[in-house]
Amino acid sequence: MNIGGLHRKHLLIVVAALAAGGTLALPVPADTPSNVLPTLAITVFTVGLWATGALAEYITSLIFFGLAIGFSVAPPAVVFAGLTSSAFWLVVGGMVIGIAADRTGLGRYLAHVFTRRLSASYPQLIAGIIIGAVALAFLLPSSMGRLVILMPIVLGLADNLEFEVGSRGRTGMALAAALGTFYVPLTILPANLPNVVLAGVADTLYDLHITYGEYLLMHFPVTGVVKGGFLVVFLSFLFRSDIPNSNNTPSRQKLGHDGRRLAIILSFALIGWASDFIHGVSPGWISICAAALCLMPKIGVLKPAHLKGTGGYQTLIYVAAILGVGAVISTTGAGSFIATEVLKVVSFAPGQPAQTYAAFSGLSMAFSTFSTLPGMIAILAPFADQVADSSGLSIFVIMMMTVNGFSTLFLPYQSAPIMVGLRLGGVGISTAAKVMLPLGILTLILLQPLNYLWWSWLGYLG
Repeated sequence: MNIGGLHRKHLLIVVAALAAGGTLALPVPADTPSNVLPTLAITVFTVGLWATGALAEYITSLIFFGLAIGFSVAPPAVVFAGLTSSAFWLVVGGMVIGIAADRTGLGRYLAHVFTRRLSASYPQLIAGIIIGAVALAFLLPSSMGRLVILMPIVLGLADNLEFEVGSRGRTGMALAAALGTFYVPLTILPANLPNVVLAGVADTLYDLHITYGEYLLMHFPVTGVVKGGFLVVFLSFLFRSDIPNSNNTPSRQKLGHDGRRLAIILSFALIGWASDFIHGVSPGWISICAAALCLMPKIGVLKPAHLKGTGGYQTLIYVAAILGVGAVISTTGAGSFIATEVLKVVSFAPGQPAQTYAAFSGLSMAFSTFSTLPGMIAILAPFADQVADSSGLSIFVIMMMTVNGFSTLFLPYQSAPIMVGLRLGGVGISTAAKVMLPLGILTLILLQPLNYLWWSWLGYLG
């Protein structure tokens, strides 16, 4: 499609560049460091390209590295700080584990276990698919990998149950796989990219180590379980259908020797993740150790050749750039500048945890609507310390509020895994929006206040 002689993507790049140029012309106090506006301009350009998809994410990431180094807005050690973050290595380990789960058949075996004998009723079918997606999230750290494994099995189950292509029942099943793979796992630390980026940014900026157990305790009961329950209700109501052939369920799958070996490796990794509040070893290092075992001669289940052609380097470059954006914003003083401007509009005061919770969570949601979810974290995290100082709450609690932002989605475009899931499942964006929009509104008016009460009961809000 051409607009005024320019390809749409070219136009988006031009718009992002103009927005970055406009940032350079912003009026700032005389004592503002000289690299603040260039940093903000590079950030606007980078996040703008990420948000619009004008270029592939990894290409935009490489552009960020080139601009940040070329204009010397921060030292190379800061620009590439993401490469030393635990979160980066959590993604590396998760990619290797995902490839191993696919090659050994463990992912398909687990998915079959979770989706067999679900045909008693349509709500049970939807609930079983979502429970299976969540169970996989505890074992496989890559949302994309889980989608690639689970979606064909769910569609195969729909075929066995004789749901026709395009039917309401089949669409609901595909949405259960796509949304169930993303929504609830946002409350499991290694399971989705935004979670991992949050942990990495907290570690990079504040030397704050977010543990698996504490993250799960704060988010899984309300943002995970309760929202997952509403997702089951919404899908069951909107797409409820009679099951044409409820007796034709998939046969039991067999797990080979390599699959059993990988299951043992993952069991140790899961124990390590769940007990990190005891031993203090970050999820990233546990993940990379599990990946090393997967590749270990005579012990593992993969050979280096199995990693070729996976395209994983693109995700790694993207993660490193997101963490780099956060580090650059914080180090150059751009984070303080943003915080000063935000604090002129939004008030954070001691002794008012409800106002702080609502305001910072609201900011997170607002930024999530026009930025990528990891990009939102990179923008807001650098001034979390100033919000913490103003409100009297801990930096940890303020950082946890960003989860309220990236877990409250209204439209599919806000999440790349959801968009991929819709494509794999053959579901239209407008159809998914009929589920996501009311669920987002319900989250805003009911689940966020309920989550506030949960955090208060746990003692995090004073």
